[in-house]
Amino acid sequence: MQPLGRFLKKVPPVTIGLDLGSSSLKGVKLQKVSDQWKLLQVAVLPVPPQIDSGQRAQAVQQVVEQLSPREAQVVTAVGGAGTVLRRVLFPKMSPHELKASLSFEAEKHIPFKPEEVFLDFSILGDRPGGRMEVLLAAARTELINDQLSLLSQLGLTPHAIDLEAIALANAWEVSHPAAEDGGVVLLHVGCRGTLLDFLFGGQLEFARDIPIGGNAFTQVVAEALQLDGPEAERIKCQPDSRWAQAQGPLQASWEEWLNQCRASFDFYENQYGRRVERLTLSGGSVLLTGFKEWIQETTGFPTEVWDPLGGIASEADPQLVEKAKVGLGVALGLAVRGSAA
Repeated sequence: MQPLGRFLKKVPPVTIGLDLGSSSLKGVKLQKVSDQWKLLQVAVLPVPPQIDSGQRAQAVQQVVEQLSPREAQVVTAVGGAGTVLRRVLFPKMSPHELKASLSFEAEKHIPFKPEEVFLDFSILGDRPGGRMEVLLAAARTELINDQLSLLSQLGLTPHAIDLEAIALANAWEVSHPAAEDGGVVLLHVGCRGTLLDFLFGGQLEFARDIPIGGNAFTQVVAEALQLDGPEAERIKCQPDSRWAQAQGPLQASWEEWLNQCRASFDFYENQYGRRVERLTLSGGSVLLTGFKEWIQETTGFPTEVWDPLGGIASEADPQLVEKAKVGLGVALGLAVRGSAA
């Protein structure tokens, strides 16, 4: 008798990336067929700023149910001030030796005590002088535990927990399969802050978080127009006749944001000896009226808004995809990570 497995067609892997942001929850469901990605489903759910843990769990449950997670690997991420990503040089050693000495070696490069974080690494290659370059990732233990606790309430065990910066870089690689020359900064403007990924030749070299994002812009609009938060958010996203009154204060907020971005540009150029040549924007806040144009005019860098789903075949609701695509970079990168893990 022939083994039954010979007659069963192998089902291509299905993965779900869950981006559990502070103001919206986003999910992307992908399937990889040969070397091609197919977008199966997208789910997006806004969440109010003052939400308790139980309500947040219910909101995540709604997103997960929309994505039908059976037979799919789920990957999520953490980000912000409790995470660190560094490319560093270590003495050349085997992966086993590095793993054994990781806590000791990492202490020189991260601002946390080794016992306070989860650590991981990827060896990027050998370098002169008997050294090797390593991508070192760290996340504070409480961030990981909080994420695991939330998902466990829903009966989910994630296949992996990644860093948001790495997820964005993975999504960038999918949408730009051919390595590109020059230095690109991917600025993901979320609600709580902005994540900067510095890429060269399509590879992530450096990442940094700054604590200014869409919420700060909304607060400026609220104060300028004497509105509550929800109404200010509505005006920010759908400007009306009052928008001109908020332009001056809002532009001052943009200047503060850009100054912090420029400090990261300068650090990268000094440390890595590379020039920033263009900017790519993602996240819902980059769609603010005049924002992209103001950045390009002020910095002099070519600036574009990134569509992370560009070039990916889709079976998802086209209206939802079109509306949400600029903010789906992290979720897409997590789903890609699930297939590779």
